[in-house]
Amino acid sequence: MNKNNVTIYDIAKAANVSPATVSRVMNNSSHPVKQELRERIMETSRNMGYIPNLQARNLKNQTSTSVGIIIPSIANPFYPSIVRGIEDEMVARNYHMIISSCDRDVERTNYSIENMLAVNVQGIISIYMDEVPSALLRFVERGGTAVNVVSNDVCLPHMHTILVDKVAECELAVRHLLKEGHRDIAFLLDKIDNSIRSKRLEGYRKVLEDAGIGYDDRYVYIFGKDVKQEAAVVESSEKGYLLAKAMLQRSPEVTAYICMNDVMALGALKAMRESGKHVPEDYSMISFDDLIFADSVHPALTTIGLDKYDWGRRLAGYYFGVLEEPDNRETVAREEEVLVPSRLIVRQSTGRSAPRL
Repeated sequence: MNKNNVTIYDIAKAANVSPATVSRVMNNSSHPVKQELRERIMETSRNMGYIPNLQARNLKNQTSTSVGIIIPSIANPFYPSIVRGIEDEMVARNYHMIISSCDRDVERTNYSIENMLAVNVQGIISIYMDEVPSALLRFVERGGTAVNVVSNDVCLPHMHTILVDKVAECELAVRHLLKEGHRDIAFLLDKIDNSIRSKRLEGYRKVLEDAGIGYDDRYVYIFGKDVKQEAAVVESSEKGYLLAKAMLQRSPEVTAYICMNDVMALGALKAMRESGKHVPEDYSMISFDDLIFADSVHPALTTIGLDKYDWGRRLAGYYFGVLEEPDNRETVAREEEVLVPSRLIVRQSTGRSAPRL
C-alpha cells in the first residue's frame, strides 16, 4: 500500500474500529475515546505510515493541532533538550510543533510568526524574547493563545507569562563562592545585549553588596569591552578562553570566577591549563546551564542548572492547561510554580579559597 494514500478508512479496517472513531482520535475531538483504543489507533496509524493532511483538517474544523515554538537559537546547547521535552508532550497529545530559531532578531521573529499563522497554528510558545514582535501581539489581540517565558519581568495583556528569575539564579552561584571563603570574585560575560545576561550581572552585584564586599567593575570581564572582538571569534568557548586570559593578567588577586555558561567555562579551563593554573586549587570556577558534558570534563563543573527536558515537557503541559481552562489560569506565573527551578549543582570545579602568595 502506498503510504501517501493511506486513509482513515484503511486505519479503521486494520484497527477493527469505525472510521468515525479514527477521525475523533486523529482530530483530537472532545468526544470520549477510551485510552486503550486511542493508543491502538495511533499505533496502527504509525505502522501504516498515515500522514494527515493538516491544512485540510484545519480548514474543515477551523482548528489546528500545530503549535509555534520560538527559541533564541537552536545552536545554543541549552535549548535542544527543552525542545525535545516540548515535542514529546505534544506528540503524546497528537499535536505537533513548528519551531523558529530567531536569534532574538525581531524582524526574523515577525517573519517566522507570520509563516506560522499562515498555516493556522493553534498557539505560540515563546522562550526568552526580550522584545515581543508585533506579529505576536496582533495574534493574541485577535484571541490567539500565547505563552511567553521571560527573564525581563515584562508581562503583556492577552498573553500568559512565565517569569524566570535570573537574578536569583546568579545569587546561587555567588553565595556558593562566598560560602567557600572567596571574596575576590570575577564574572566572565559575553556582550550585555539581553536580559538573561543583565539580570545575572544584577544578581552578582546584589549578593556582593549584601555581603559588604561591594561591586568592583574591574572584576567584570565583558567580551568586546575587556577583550577586543575579532570577527572570527564566534564560539562561547573561545570567548571564555580570551576572557580568562585577560583576567589572569589584570586581576591576579582573584580566587574565583563565574562563567556565563558551561561552554564558556570550557574555554576558561583551557586558559588555566595553558597558564599553569589549576581548578579548583588555584581558582574556583562556577558556570550555568548544566549541559550534557558538565559532569564529564575534568574537573567536573559546579554549575547552576535544571532538568531541561522536564522543563520543556512542563512548559508544553502548561500551554495545554491554558488552552483547556483559560479562565482557571493566572495570566502570570513563576518558573518554580509551573516549571522546574534552577538549582546549585556542586561538583569539582569549586573549593575553599586559598590565600594568594
